[in-house]
Amino acid sequence: MKTFISTRLNVAVLFVASSILGVGCSTTSPISGNSDPALGQARADSGLQRHFYASTGIGASRLEPDDRFLATLDQDDRVEPAGQVTIGADINRMLAVELHSADLGSAGFSQGGRINYHAHGASALVYAGKNRDNFKRSGLSPYGRLGVGLVEHDNEGSFAGEIRDHANVVVGAGMEYMTRRGLGIRAEGVQFDHDAQYAQVGVVYRTGRRAESRPIEIAEAPAPEPVSEAAQPQQVAYDECSDFAGSLDGVNFEFDSSALTATAQNILDDVAATLAECDNAPVSISAHTDSIGSDGYNQALSQRRADAVLDYLSSAGVNAGRMTPQAMGESQPIDSNATSEGRSRNRRVELVAY
Repeated sequence: MKTFISTRLNVAVLFVASSILGVGCSTTSPISGNSDPALGQARADSGLQRHFYASTGIGASRLEPDDRFLATLDQDDRVEPAGQVTIGADINRMLAVELHSADLGSAGFSQGGRINYHAHGASALVYAGKNRDNFKRSGLSPYGRLGVGLVEHDNEGSFAGEIRDHANVVVGAGMEYMTRRGLGIRAEGVQFDHDAQYAQVGVVYRTGRRAESRPIEIAEAPAPEPVSEAAQPQQVAYDECSDFAGSLDGVNFEFDSSALTATAQNILDDVAATLAECDNAPVSISAHTDSIGSDGYNQALSQRRADAVLDYLSSAGVNAGRMTPQAMGESQPIDSNATSEGRSRNRRVELVAY
């Protein structure tokens, strides 16, 4: 029976391990992409990536063996110090998988004997909250745990009775706080079986480096080379609008505001002058916010910001009929919302002429 249970557990553990190894060859690729190359690069620099991580923790277990072979024994020691080690990998913004092994201490009996508990298993972690998208999941994120395991027992002392090793379902929940350097802490509670519960506080370290951020800027048009009249029977004009394909650097907003600053207005004056050179090209104006506030409020705020940019460009001479405002809200961050600098970058305007 013990061999059969161990075989079932080993198959489950190998399945989870193969999932971890399957993402190992792309540890620097972004977990979620985007069809916009500029935004995709920003997310590769700032968003969650596939990395391995390791964790270790200490805590306390509560052990209450209730096997029928121990019915005549009187338990007098239930709470014990315990510890666990873990390796894992982030699969996507919601999911991570782990292999873990724990020493849960031992249950004591008045007759003088003890039963030691060891638990091994594989779990899936399901993350919630806005910070699960951040680089190395920086910030505070709750998670739930579900997996399979094997609880092993061995006796100390000379009393009659034993508990059989058995496979079990592993369930739990916890909170994780990560820094952008990859070091964080966890607090969680786990139930390995009906007779073994464990609570711990531990440290977590996620591997990998963050790619260097490359801010998107509007390139200046190169000066055309002089060509003689005879050599240019079919002159092709330079497409000024091809320079607009990303964030307008400097056109962002103060917290909870859609008013344009003097700096933003100066930048938009230059934009209006360039758009006048390609007056037939449609223009898309996308406004973004940080994550402070509710989703609905931020959606409405980004709409006001997109409209503010459209109104200013229209007042500067750009035909309003060729411009389309888009409210993106907080749905497409390019940096962490856990810092003031990251939130400032997320309060941005992107303009594309095509």
